Amino acid sequence: MHSSNLQELVILLMVAVVIVAVFRRLSLSPVLGYLVAGGAIGPFGLHIIKDIETTKFIAEFGIVLLLFAIGLELTLARLKAMRLHVFGFGSLQMIITGVIITSICLYLGIDSKAAIVIGGGLALSSTATVLQVVAERGEQATQVGRLSLAILILQDLAVVPLLIMVPLLAQEDGNVGHVVMDSLFKATIALIAIFLVGRQFLRPIFSMIASLKSQELFIATTLLVVIGTAFITNEAGLSLALGAFIAGLLVAETEFRHQVESDIEPFKGLLMGLFFMTVGMSIDFRIFQDKLYLITMLTILLLFGKGLIVALLARMFGFRLEHSINSGVLLSQGGEFAFVLFGLAALTGVLEQELSQLLLVVVSITMALTPLLYGASRKFTRRLDVRNPIHLNSDDMTKDTADLDNHIIVAGFGRVGKAICKLLSAKDINYIAIDENPSKVHKGRKEGYPVFYGNAGKINILTSLGVKRARLLAITINDTKSAKKIAQSIHSAYSDIPIIARAKDKEHAKELEEAGVTLALAELFESSLILGSSILKISGTPDQEIERLIEQFRQDEYS
Repeated sequence: MHSSNLQELVILLMVAVVIVAVFRRLSLSPVLGYLVAGGAIGPFGLHIIKDIETTKFIAEFGIVLLLFAIGLELTLARLKAMRLHVFGFGSLQMIITGVIITSICLYLGIDSKAAIVIGGGLALSSTATVLQVVAERGEQATQVGRLSLAILILQDLAVVPLLIMVPLLAQEDGNVGHVVMDSLFKATIALIAIFLVGRQFLRPIFSMIASLKSQELFIATTLLVVIGTAFITNEAGLSLALGAFIAGLLVAETEFRHQVESDIEPFKGLLMGLFFMTVGMSIDFRIFQDKLYLITMLTILLLFGKGLIVALLARMFGFRLEHSINSGVLLSQGGEFAFVLFGLAALTGVLEQELSQLLLVVVSITMALTPLLYGASRKFTRRLDVRNPIHLNSDDMTKDTADLDNHIIVAGFGRVGKAICKLLSAKDINYIAIDENPSKVHKGRKEGYPVFYGNAGKINILTSLGVKRARLLAITINDTKSAKKIAQSIHSAYSDIPIIARAKDKEHAKELEEAGVTLALAELFESSLILGSSILKISGTPDQEIERLIEQFRQDEYS
């Protein structure tokens, strides 16, 4: 490696650490931090790095790993549980937003190919910004959080044909509609071919490598799968990103998904940072001096127009007004994939360089404004919805849970119930909780938990919470008599829904199972097992032997 290249790498890492740390402190997206860092040291900034070609090759792998990570998140079970809002709401948002923006571009005299890329790129929202805002406010399990995630999943899926379409638009001289259909056809063929082969060989390969118990070999195998699949799609005339995305989808259906996800996270973050810094270096921020008014107007139009489309669709799907407004504001910005699409379009000649830079600046500003706008939106909508959560009627509950399918209902929001809800949130599993204690409901909703006031033993309330669509019901309340009554009531009305319950001891567990509970776990016995396993571990007993003993004791106790 030349000393000049090494010097540039040191500068990139140093500036990234400082500026991204500052942006995190300010609760802003790290993507914006990377863009600012790149702009500051690039040829249009302080001229510290004059040639960005050396970083582009490495940055491409960041995109590949990002698409692979997105594929890992899209398990078939997750898509099935959120299918209505992923494929229904999400598809309508992409199509309507894309068509409107494309039509406006055509009206302004922009070339049809460029208009399609702009429409598709600006229809995407920022996954990094939205998820960060939702996580900081603890709203992952709320209806706004669930809807945002569903739309982002569809947008991530839409990125694949968009990435395929841009090179085809650059090469094709014929009909634009033909190019779009051709890109979708090629993507479908590639998906089917790689899925058929991957499903046969991927799990056996990972099983064999995992049996060797070598972390280095496992990581190398993961990178081989990602880069190898990307190479195949690239050689087939498609994009590297498509291959990586398909590889992610295949790995997501195996038991090795979480280990792979953990292994690639450091690589993905670092390489993605280099990509966005490269984008920042290519933006001539002097454009603010020449086109400040145009940038301001485009920013306002994108935020308002896109937010309005999402809000109106949310109302059409039965969401309450306050949730519709908040969802619209949260998803109104441009996304990080716009940088990928517009950069690729400028490189292939589909977009003019000046127009590409203008759009990148607008997207950056909308991403920066999102946390502030969403905070203001939350304050405004709280005034619209002055109802006490204790007084929500069955219609309100039905609207707030209409988007849920294959979810979990937690009856009781005490210490045990809240801990279960935290675990479900950590694994992105949809749930709702119900409790008869007003203070617990108030506190839980204030902290962002989807908890409702009511008696879990009343069938009409459970029906409002979508119990017919639920995966299972967990009874976590401490009152033994109430727990038994709830179990009897639920089992008599919905005998096919599994019920898991908390029991005080073995006798109570037996009573609950006789009342219809599928599995009742005795607190005292389980606590003794946890304490005993800790003692055995400290005494030097191997982990495998501890697990065997614990499982044997459980079987004997619950048999």
